Amino acid sequence: MNEKNYDYLKNQVKFLGFGDTLEKDLGEKIKLQPANFTLEHQTKFGEDRVDSVLTFQKSKESEMYFFNSFDMAINAAGKDDTLRQTYYVGKENNLTLKERYNMLEGRAVFKEFNKLEQVGEGNNMKFKATDETYQAWTQLNFKQTDENGNFLQRKLFGFDLEKILAKYPIKELEDNYDKNRLIASLEKGNRQTATLTAGGIEQKISIEANPLDKGLKFYDSNMQRLEVKQNDTQKQQQGQNIAQGETGAVQKEDQKQSQKHDLQDENKQTGQRKRSQQKIS
Repeated sequence: MNEKNYDYLKNQVKFLGFGDTLEKDLGEKIKLQPANFTLEHQTKFGEDRVDSVLTFQKSKESEMYFFNSFDMAINAAGKDDTLRQTYYVGKENNLTLKERYNMLEGRAVFKEFNKLEQVGEGNNMKFKATDETYQAWTQLNFKQTDENGNFLQRKLFGFDLEKILAKYPIKELEDNYDKNRLIASLEKGNRQTATLTAGGIEQKISIEANPLDKGLKFYDSNMQRLEVKQNDTQKQQQGQNIAQGETGAVQKEDQKQSQKHDLQDENKQTGQRKRSQQKIS
């Protein structure tokens, strides 16, 4: 068995969120040297059971194995339907099991991705990951699927999570450590618990990032949607801006009226001088 290949694969499986429980089975499969093999994994996120089947394939040129993909099935508590998705593993697909679960639950994940470049032409054309990276939110589009029935991913840009959070009276934002933990959890696609501090009353809620609509989703303790108002300071600032705009408009109007009266006085004085000159002549 190629020990370096085994070590690489077990670490890859571990850091993609499958833990170390598959290490023994992985080593035994590699020793048998099949053309390809699968490993089964099961875990729970909350009350939801998540079953995964990991697929490994042997290289045609060597004894090296590659972790190609895994099929995920979510059996959500209280629901009859099973959500399924095949995820492909590679340099440009570095999302963890929990992040994939969050996406299949409809939430978005903020991640660093490798830019792709086109290689080959015609039927041999494919896209290969480069070393150049970019950051974006990614979310499944449940209205579009590929030829294998997998939901397509879409990338979302221009959503500043920290700026949006600052608009709401969230207690965790008052401490840098708590704020950074909240942001990091939301970027992983989690539905994160937080505390509202409206009107001097604290209320435990759950928050989801919603980059598609450039906002947030709030839930109460029963997971019912909440409508949360923005900070009063935010509204006060908006009110001050409006008031400043109105004051400026009044000042401009006063200036116009003053200039009008000055012009009328000047015309009146000019008329008086002309009449005086006519009398003298």
